[in-house]
Amino acid sequence: MPLYEYQCRVCGKRFEVLQRLGESSAGLQCPSCASTDVEKRLSTFAAKVGAAPAPCGAPSPSSCGTGGFT
Repeated sequence: MPLYEYQCRVCGKRFEVLQRLGESSAGLQCPSCASTDVEKRLSTFAAKVGAAPAPCGAPSPSSCGTGGFT
């Protein structure tokens, strides 16, 4: 189940909810003020892509900007 971020229109509190895909916000309550006037927010996420960079001194074309072997 994806994690969605909501914000209360009354008190401004942001909170997260685990929901099924396509499920509406009907019945959700703000954990701070119990208002049901909430809106779904766009969330940012982090993803690790690719390999880790080579350590300094490693034989690599991009090694510490030296162009390879030193």
